[in-house]
Amino acid sequence: MGEQFSLSEKKEIRRKAQEIAKADLLARREAVLQESEEAARKATLARRSSGGIMNIILLLSSMVFVVCILEIGWYYFKGYQYEKQQNELVEGMKGGIASDIDFSSLEAPELVEVNLFPDEGDYQLVSTVRRKFSTEVSDRWKEQYRYLSSANSDCFGYIEIPDTRISLPVMFTPKNIEYYLYRNFSGSYETRGTPFLDKQTKLGESQNYIIYAHNMHDGSAFGTLPQYMKEDYYNEHKYIYFNTAISEGVYEIFAVCKTQIYSAGSGQFRYHTYGGVLSKSDFELYVKEVKKMSRYRSDLPVEWGDELITLSTCYHDQPNDDGRLIIVAKRIK
Repeated sequence: MGEQFSLSEKKEIRRKAQEIAKADLLARREAVLQESEEAARKATLARRSSGGIMNIILLLSSMVFVVCILEIGWYYFKGYQYEKQQNELVEGMKGGIASDIDFSSLEAPELVEVNLFPDEGDYQLVSTVRRKFSTEVSDRWKEQYRYLSSANSDCFGYIEIPDTRISLPVMFTPKNIEYYLYRNFSGSYETRGTPFLDKQTKLGESQNYIIYAHNMHDGSAFGTLPQYMKEDYYNEHKYIYFNTAISEGVYEIFAVCKTQIYSAGSGQFRYHTYGGVLSKSDFELYVKEVKKMSRYRSDLPVEWGDELITLSTCYHDQPNDDGRLIIVAKRIK
């Protein structure tokens, strides 16, 4: 038979078993408590770490926001200064160059025979027929141009489109054609620049005066030209005034084109190579191509002997493309 325990021994065994079970339970509770405390400590550290990272992110975001606000503010402040300078020029000129004209009553200018040469050293005849406009300029424009040229001798003329923000001097620096790309009328650095003429320009001889300026988001410089993509705007702003040292001209827009700067070997039409004095064939090709590209149809007749101006500015449909918007007009007065 198995070993027999007395009643007292059995009680002692039961007591020790209970103590062991109690000690084991306490040990388990302590372990759970320690694990809970460790988990809580880790959670606290994680929250603190996460909170620190979030604080850093918030700080950096706030700094970026402040920098952006400052840059935007600076951009518009410079725009204000730019507009202020233009307004001061207009005040100094005692008004813009646009005048009230009854365009419906304009007569076609008289055709005359002239000799037109590409430059002083080349006597190969380019054209013998050219439209003639009066070589007389008004006393008002004489005074205005005297004011502009005395302020800056690089000033070639002035351009204005009535009821728009375009009322600006036009510069010409043949030895450094892009000198005013990032300079204001005074010659100081300015991201908006000042409109300037193509390097092929010849005063009084060019069949096509190409004028370049920036397309600014705040509407300064040529920043309003993209409005011509809207037909109503085009119909309401068809006339451009462009005066030079020797002429006062009114031009009617006949083409609004989206294009780009193509490389020499692309085989594409490169509008920017058709400035200045042109041969008859080049002139006719230019008119043909811009009419083909134009967003609108125009009944305005354009023929060899007419004088054109082309306003050119950047126009990007996609990032990093080399798009351009050009506005082409024919002189009608």
